[in-house]
Amino acid sequence: MPDLVKVRVYGLLGRFDHTVEIPEGQDFVILYGPNGIGKTKLLELIHSTFRGRFLEVDRVPFNSAKFDFSDGSVLSLDRTGQQSLFDEGESLDLTVTLDTEEGSHIEWRKGRVEGVQPVQRSSLIGRLLRELEDNVPVSRISTDEWFDPDSAEVLSRDEVIERYSHILPPGSHPYQLPTKMAEFISSLKVHLIETQRLLVNTPPATTRHVRHHGAQRKPTVEAFSEDFARRVGESLAQNSRTSQERDRTFPRRLLSSGSAPSEATEDAIRDRYMKQSALRARLAEISLLEQSSTDLPLPDRELKDWERLVLWTYLDDSDRKLANFQDLLGRVELFRSIVNSRFQFKRLDLNREGFQLFDEYGRSLSVASLSSGEQHELVLAYELLLNVEQGSLVLIDEPEISLHVAWQQEFMKDIANIASTASLRFLVATHSPQVIHKWWSRAVALEPGSAGAAE
Repeated sequence: MPDLVKVRVYGLLGRFDHTVEIPEGQDFVILYGPNGIGKTKLLELIHSTFRGRFLEVDRVPFNSAKFDFSDGSVLSLDRTGQQSLFDEGESLDLTVTLDTEEGSHIEWRKGRVEGVQPVQRSSLIGRLLRELEDNVPVSRISTDEWFDPDSAEVLSRDEVIERYSHILPPGSHPYQLPTKMAEFISSLKVHLIETQRLLVNTPPATTRHVRHHGAQRKPTVEAFSEDFARRVGESLAQNSRTSQERDRTFPRRLLSSGSAPSEATEDAIRDRYMKQSALRARLAEISLLEQSSTDLPLPDRELKDWERLVLWTYLDDSDRKLANFQDLLGRVELFRSIVNSRFQFKRLDLNREGFQLFDEYGRSLSVASLSSGEQHELVLAYELLLNVEQGSLVLIDEPEISLHVAWQQEFMKDIANIASTASLRFLVATHSPQVIHKWWSRAVALEPGSAGAAE
């Protein structure tokens, strides 16, 4: 997957031209500038483009944009002024082109369905509505409102068509990209962290509730606590399946081996045994394993050949069983470390039930009792380490919200650690010089006439 290395946007908010370079191999770039310069709109434009949601792109006020990638490909967006098939009298506004490293040029205009004339508009819309009702996992709650239970969002008809275009028949709707362009865009992993992150939508019991009361909301810290419990449960279930398979075949594999392999030396066995014991202790701290009191130490004597065979086979099996936890372990440890380094007079523990919060006297606290700044710190760290796909470009808008100045100064250090642990790249928009702190060499000013202005 190619990396995004440069963004150029022209006429943002009707007046600003900006260029932002994101050097390949660099963990993060910081954007700063006065209110109204377009930092948030720029992040929204990048996110909507790389999610293939061009209805959202069309709502961002800009004239054109170009995205350059590490493999030489260029994705361009331009306003065109063509008439829309679905919105008579309004402008189509958007043409997307992709110039690939192989030299191919692909162009697509939003709203155009090949072979469909404007007079066919009503019949096409009727057919699409029937396709949506038959094939798409959403519920219609009004004339042009649909509820998506996966995201707990209320969507318009066109938003449903765009979001679920891969389910609808080819060539049946105005948001279907050419295959090669669709494949290129879908390979780009981008994740947006918005300013409002302390509440999340949750699926209601019925769509009637959505129609009359709106989507249900709950504190994000509670939703993430439940999510962690789910992840632990899934990891334990996978570990149990692996353990059952390895334990069932252990006698057969042991008997068929004959003798210990040459690499199963006394030192190698003792080294692996110590490393696995240390790993189990780390896993026990976050309830991914129970610390067993039945584990026996290795004997203080030279191991016999048959003992080396048994122990080596056992250690091989243990490596496979523990591998189910390895990826989750590093992320969770860093998450807990970041959060507990910020909290005062309280401590966050993690177990199979989710998050457990304690005060300095060991008394249990509700996670919902955290201050808004503490919740922002917890939510952001969890989102980045547990919910963002590896290799993504993460867009963060105003991370300084509700954070103490000292926390703001530590923010980019945390981002660097997270980038290394989770293989992420970051584009951070901020008003805070404390967030930038000592990283001015990574900062781009979005101001007319500055180094951040477009070429």
